[in-house]
Amino acid sequence: MFQGSRFKISPLSVAVCTALFSHIAIANTDETVVVTGNPLQAADVSIDASQLEKSQASDLNDIFRTSSEVSVGGGTDYSQKVYVRGLEDTMLNVTIDGAVQAGSLFHHQGSLFIEPELLEQVEVSAGAGRATDGAGALGGAIKMKTKDPRALLEAGEQFGGRVKTTYSDNTDGFKTSATGYGALSDKVTVLASLGYTDQDDYEDGNGDTAEYTGFRNKFGFAKIVGELTDSQTLTVSYERKEDDATRYARPHMGDFSRNYPLLQSTYRDTATLNYLVDSDSTWLNLDTTFYYTDLNLERFNDPRFGTYIGNTESIGGDIRNTPDFEQFTLIYGTDFRSDESTFSGSNQTFVDKGDQFGVYLQGDYNATESLMLSAGARYDHYALDEDLRDGDSRSTGTDISDSGFSPNAVATYFITEDVNVILGYAEAFRGPQVGELWLLDYAYSSNDRKGETAKNTELTVNWRFDNGYLSAQVFDSKIEDVVDRDSSVFENVGTLDNQGYTVSAGYQLESIAATISYTKAEPELNGVPLSDSDMNIGTSIGDTLVTSVNYFAMEDLEFGWTGRFVSRLTDVPEGSEEKPGYGVHDLYAQWMPVNGEDLTLTASIKNVFDKAYRDQASLSEDYNGTFEPGRNIKLGVNWGF
Repeated sequence: MFQGSRFKISPLSVAVCTALFSHIAIANTDETVVVTGNPLQAADVSIDASQLEKSQASDLNDIFRTSSEVSVGGGTDYSQKVYVRGLEDTMLNVTIDGAVQAGSLFHHQGSLFIEPELLEQVEVSAGAGRATDGAGALGGAIKMKTKDPRALLEAGEQFGGRVKTTYSDNTDGFKTSATGYGALSDKVTVLASLGYTDQDDYEDGNGDTAEYTGFRNKFGFAKIVGELTDSQTLTVSYERKEDDATRYARPHMGDFSRNYPLLQSTYRDTATLNYLVDSDSTWLNLDTTFYYTDLNLERFNDPRFGTYIGNTESIGGDIRNTPDFEQFTLIYGTDFRSDESTFSGSNQTFVDKGDQFGVYLQGDYNATESLMLSAGARYDHYALDEDLRDGDSRSTGTDISDSGFSPNAVATYFITEDVNVILGYAEAFRGPQVGELWLLDYAYSSNDRKGETAKNTELTVNWRFDNGYLSAQVFDSKIEDVVDRDSSVFENVGTLDNQGYTVSAGYQLESIAATISYTKAEPELNGVPLSDSDMNIGTSIGDTLVTSVNYFAMEDLEFGWTGRFVSRLTDVPEGSEEKPGYGVHDLYAQWMPVNGEDLTLTASIKNVFDKAYRDQASLSEDYNGTFEPGRNIKLGVNWGF
């Protein structure tokens, strides 16, 4: 979608500009970057590897810190959860190289076990949208793409490598990685990467140590790309990330009598196979992905429950074809997934098995020079087989299924070459699926549990002008038959309504580029604002303003500042405390000191003024939520050869 490897306006502006126009040229201090693509397919937020490198991203908070529509709570990386317009990542379709990250570990910690070092691009589509966003995308989709050895090799190179190390002063910790890549032949390229992180407990802005937040983790990644013919490409990749640490039993909460420390071990394995046919034929452009993911959490010697293990295995695939005509592009295909979640402890084992099968169709039509139309739909069938639980009075477990139809339609009208209006409506259906691992021994679905249906309407106005842009978007979303747990039973509890808007702008003046984005979202379940108790659904977050300024002092030296400001949250359920607002500032500087050498030095400061605060996406003081880390100075060296 993007042509050119460097883009000097922030990723937020990339996303907005991509959404604005099908062909745009944006000039900066030393190069012109052409942004191409269909605005009907554009993501709301797009983040690339260069931005992650400048912030020296090490967790989910770092990845999404520059987006006003996305919030991350939880303190340490292990307990972090992602919220898009207030909806938790469990309500979204999340993929890595097309591999769906299904299941939920535990509502007191995160389930997305991601290594930023490996990511080439992250895209977020907020709200129910296109049929190609995948099954069950009630709150939208997050698509992560790992690095490709072909993109890392310089022209004429056969082999290359990169060694990186970063020091973090807050945790007195190091992160080190080594990556090698090369062309085994004219048709075969490979990449291999290993990394290790060693971090102590962090200090919050009050100078207090957040106990049991330190960790030791490691990752390994390999990818091989074979260009079978000029039009056929086969890609195979494997990733493993491991984490071992002593953490609280409820990692996103602080110390209290029932939140004792436990030795915990977690890993995620993901293997993918992608077969791509990019032919000269109008009718055949095939993209096929098969994947396997294994997410595992083991806790040792719990004083109440002993040692126990939770595991979710997923096997799935996506097969799609994209006939591309002069004015019309059609995408049709099928996707499927089989999940098996197992919980073992106290000499008992409980198993949930879930299946999803879907077919979809999405068409984009350039009706006139000023009008673009898109329409599509998907049909999904879900089946869930639950084991009998402890304390369940029924004689057998639960065996339920449901199916649903999810249509969408979007119209984009260009009032002028520089101004367009986009109006869209989309639905998304999610049927019964495997439950949270740590509840498999006693929580079960009611016999009359129905699938959930999201309905999302959005209106966007975009304006491009010399060296800048302005965009405004309003949305009205509804999720019917929301599933939540009432004691030990998963059942439909009502309707979630979410209205709000995002306004964003960007401008570049010679060597200075600035962006600003403001988001307001008001998610309510049955008329009551979402709060800390609505885990696995979402939470309310105050109005969020994110602004950034980048200064390109020289071709090999740049500086940047990002400010994230969240207003006081006053719209809370009766009896709940309001959440304080806060403002947090980040800085970075990046320098390539040796001309002609691939050596980059990066310094970044997160939370410059050592602010003591709880992110509103984290649990509040009422729930003994953790403070975010205080000032953290990172110094990094990145050497390529």
